[in-house]
Amino acid sequence: MNNKPHVLLIDDEPDILEVMSMMLKRDGFEVSAAASGEEALGILSSNVFDIVVCDYMMPKMDGITMLKKVRANKDYTPYIFFSGNADDSHGTKMVGLGAYELLPKTQIKNLSEVIKKTIQHNEGIKNLGEQPSEQSEEFLSLLFSTKT
Repeated sequence: MNNKPHVLLIDDEPDILEVMSMMLKRDGFEVSAAASGEEALGILSSNVFDIVVCDYMMPKMDGITMLKKVRANKDYTPYIFFSGNADDSHGTKMVGLGAYELLPKTQIKNLSEVIKKTIQHNEGIKNLGEQPSEQSEEFLSLLFSTKT
């Protein structure tokens, strides 16, 4: 049985994707990678992840659009975004959709710790109730509303 947290890493820049994948694997994570939001949606439809780490700025589908599509499918997998040029207004919008953090690319060396903290926090929330009730499912839908 594999006890490594499974991370979906999404970035349109192959070099960054490779370096971050190697870094996370070195730190004990199982890593799957996607080079676009479209590819990531396909991977998410047939796999379960402990967390998704996604670049904010990507061509065709940015991170917020992708997160909206995922949340519309009632997938509440924790998300962390990273970006080289997002500002506080982007972070506010992402958190409003259920993202845990917006990490500047300059702080990417801290990614493993942020992932561990986020997974721990999410596990604590899951343990509050073993099976989500209809009310809790409705609450999650409201909490992670895709309306802007």
